[in-house]
Amino acid sequence: MNSLRVVLLVACLLLPACYDFDFPLDPKPVVPVDGRLVGAWRCLGAESDIDEAPGILRIARRTDTTARWTFESLSSDGSTESSEYDVHGSTVAGGALLNATELGEKADGKWSFVRHSFLLPHVLRVQIVDDDPFAKVKDDARALRKEVEKRKDDPAIYTDFLVCVRAKASPGPSPSPKTSF
Repeated sequence: MNSLRVVLLVACLLLPACYDFDFPLDPKPVVPVDGRLVGAWRCLGAESDIDEAPGILRIARRTDTTARWTFESLSSDGSTESSEYDVHGSTVAGGALLNATELGEKADGKWSFVRHSFLLPHVLRVQIVDDDPFAKVKDDARALRKEVEKRKDDPAIYTDFLVCVRAKASPGPSPSPKTSF
């Protein structure tokens, strides 16, 4: 019951807004995948119960500009639940946001916009853009992009979602700091 999808569903039910958009900020991936994200992460939801087991977020590079995020968690009956997302970056004024859409049976064709930051080199913070502040422009791709860019640095549009610690060091050279997604 701890899967990323369940966390999203619960957040949508408990909070006055949800996180679904009908399209990504950029329809075609153009921003290189940030190599610092690639690997396995142990994560807790930002609103986790004290006894909730951490989930595992695995991020794999699919192409230079797309990644697959797989979230695995242990359900209350001891089985493992998993959800997969295709993720690509969009450059917005002053930085980048990620576009994520769920794959598989649970997929509804909706997109979430995700902001990530590194609290420390091995500690990842994941936030999701709330769709409520964009209700008036949600159906117009150009207007939505413009509004998101205007408010990109406004903490009021983000909801803390996950805090993750790198589960396993990635072998090989450090990724280039020039990557932006």
